[in-house]
Amino acid sequence: MATTNKITVTGHRGAAGLAPENTLASIQLALDLGVDRIEIDVQQTKDNVIIVLHDRSLRRTTTGVGFVKTKNYADILKLSAGFKFNKYYAKEKVPTLEQVIQLINGKAELLIETKYSFMYYPNIERHIINVIKQNNAKAWCKVISFNDRALFRVHKLDNEIRTGKLFVGKHANLPLSWDKGVNIKPLRRYHFVDEIIVKHTHATAKIIDRVHKMGKELHVWTVNDPETIELLVERGVDGIISDYPNLLMKYKK
Repeated sequence: MATTNKITVTGHRGAAGLAPENTLASIQLALDLGVDRIEIDVQQTKDNVIIVLHDRSLRRTTTGVGFVKTKNYADILKLSAGFKFNKYYAKEKVPTLEQVIQLINGKAELLIETKYSFMYYPNIERHIINVIKQNNAKAWCKVISFNDRALFRVHKLDNEIRTGKLFVGKHANLPLSWDKGVNIKPLRRYHFVDEIIVKHTHATAKIIDRVHKMGKELHVWTVNDPETIELLVERGVDGIISDYPNLLMKYKK
């Protein structure tokens, strides 16, 4: 029997299964589908422009090579961010965070994932916050990260910026978490975040209950098959991130 639970629907990198990830085309498609939220990834160019790209290298998703931190944005603009997905999207460029914020314009919530901190990209947290504030987008933007240094830095710089903590997995009762390795991280360390986001394979009933008892939401990444989606909705997650947000829309709040 189908569940009656409702969830928050988040498009992963826009709608990354349906259009080239982290492009304006992908984000527009997610908006057209009617998602609640859109998740993107950010990097920082040599000239301190916050761009929307998953990897610190250009190789996988663009027609360029090399590390973002060694390139000015003007050079990155010469590349296609869509050709490798489908030649139909050959004219898609790597967008800036500002362009994405202006496109969404409050029509959905925006989750901005930074993978790196100021230790890799000088002042990246400050630059992200500035873009959000300059576009009056605080009400509907949230910064999320696996990287504690980046997450705590954002909170220290502006505690009005909403945040979320990403894990691969988190033990419900012990101060253990899994990212690249096993870490000793109690949940109370993240008292200031709105939500905990775990890999869907680690979204046990126990961790869902534990996070709810903290007064926070439990979201999962990244789920692309209907059977797993159904299982997680029944289990009581608050939201699901997917490359195919069209699969989630029947569960939307």
